[in-house]
Amino acid sequence: YEDTMTINKGVHTMHLGFQGWRQRINSFYSGNNGRAGTFTFDGRYTAGPNPFATAGGGTGQAEADFMLGLPAEIGGGVNGGTWGQRANIFSTFFQDDWHVSPTLTINLGLRWELHTPWEEVKNRQANFGLFSGALELAGQDGNSRALYNQYNGITNYQPRIGIAWNPRKSTVIRSAYTLSSYLEGTGTNLRLPINPPFAHEEDAKYQSLSFPGSTLSDGFLPFLANPGDPFAGATLRVWDPNVRPAVSNQWNFTVQQQFANSTTLQVGYVGQRTTHLAVPMPYLQKQLLPDGTIANSPYLAGNPTLQSEIGQISGTATNGNQSYNALQAVLQKRLSNGLEYSVAYTYSKCMTDSSGYYGSWGGQATPTSPYWQNLYDKKAEWGPCYYDAQQILTSYATYDIPIGRDRALGKNMNKVVDAVVGGWQVNGILSLHTGFPLTMSGFDASGTNSRGARADCIAPVNILGEQNSPSGGYQWFDPSAFAPAAPGTFGSCGVGTVRGPGLHTLDLSLAKFFSVTERQKLEFRAEAINVTNTPILNSPNVGLGSTN
Repeated sequence: YEDTMTINKGVHTMHLGFQGWRQRINSFYSGNNGRAGTFTFDGRYTAGPNPFATAGGGTGQAEADFMLGLPAEIGGGVNGGTWGQRANIFSTFFQDDWHVSPTLTINLGLRWELHTPWEEVKNRQANFGLFSGALELAGQDGNSRALYNQYNGITNYQPRIGIAWNPRKSTVIRSAYTLSSYLEGTGTNLRLPINPPFAHEEDAKYQSLSFPGSTLSDGFLPFLANPGDPFAGATLRVWDPNVRPAVSNQWNFTVQQQFANSTTLQVGYVGQRTTHLAVPMPYLQKQLLPDGTIANSPYLAGNPTLQSEIGQISGTATNGNQSYNALQAVLQKRLSNGLEYSVAYTYSKCMTDSSGYYGSWGGQATPTSPYWQNLYDKKAEWGPCYYDAQQILTSYATYDIPIGRDRALGKNMNKVVDAVVGGWQVNGILSLHTGFPLTMSGFDASGTNSRGARADCIAPVNILGEQNSPSGGYQWFDPSAFAPAAPGTFGSCGVGTVRGPGLHTLDLSLAKFFSVTERQKLEFRAEAINVTNTPILNSPNVGLGSTN
């Protein structure tokens, strides 16, 4: 719901109004593991040494582990029913478009926006004290219905500033700044309604059990140790009580210059800085101390019984950051003398410590694990955004070949000859961009149960780009630059240490127009997509031990 009032007064055009959204989520969620559960095999037990003596490192065959009946992890699905969460966004705004002079316009605005926390319609959700581990039930014992705090702070006030200036007829200078906010989640499977006692999902990592523990033939034996206890082996969802909306600051500065009557060149700088991005937090991860020893997680430490019996924590906090800076240039020619074209180039850099919980697993971009390798070392996660293409060039052109009865050459051409050589048009689309960053994942050798383990980088990466590699298939890079992390350590590879294949395509078309009558034409068109037949490669595998 919204309403806006517009007031025109002299050189001012003012907008005053309000907006509101009612957000509704009605969900039945069976869990990532499904209601029947999952067994995961990854080859860790058939890689040579006893994996329990080497903190789980190994590059064996998943099928062989399956034959031994030794999974890396098992999970049981959520057994809760349908639940519904509700929230509101309230906002009001004022903006003044001030026409200072015929060549200068200034836009000044201020928006106030409030995001209310998510509440469950029947209070069927639970949270846990971040450090105390105390069970918190919605609307009970003085707890709020949402179980996390509403943000009321300075970034609820969001300025809007814009300037457009014509210092001369053929030149325009534009600049703007804005602050905006949004509350993103980390997926349905990290929300509070699927916590016990309302719902129950179990997870057991076999490397944390006494070898050999149970085998596949024993089914979900680790879940049966404490029958009737909804917290035994459970995966908990724990929200930081200070979860708040993300804050995005955006700014730009561009100069546009017109040449002749049909050509313009625009060059600009675009920047963005975003804070308080949602990050999934595996709060149960243990601490690897400087002396090599392992300490329990400080989270939920006030409730050691609960901390010891659960299987996993999928937490949510808003402590991620992202920055983007780009040079953007566009050369554009409107149709004249049979020629029209546009060339757009971007040189940019995007950096973040949170890949986001949503992404495309496939195509040319492979997201970094949304979970940090070391929960206690945020700085080690700062690296290129997985969708960061450093350079992008896209262009198109349409050209009417100037030969024919209605064109510059051959205006008096014979109709029969014109039907063969006249009236042709050529079109082309060129797309180029550099490759996306890739992060090499690996087995967890730290002993902390990391959910975002990475490999060791032991040598500079050699990009091969071989179509017929000795190992078979297409090998993008030499995997010998990577190795499993040493026992009791985290992988040394940073985020985005390898660049994947880019994109280079050229599409062409040739068209011929036949005049049937004065108002009717017949078109013949031949098109070639990727006319150079340049391979368009998927992102290579980035798991240690896989074929790249």
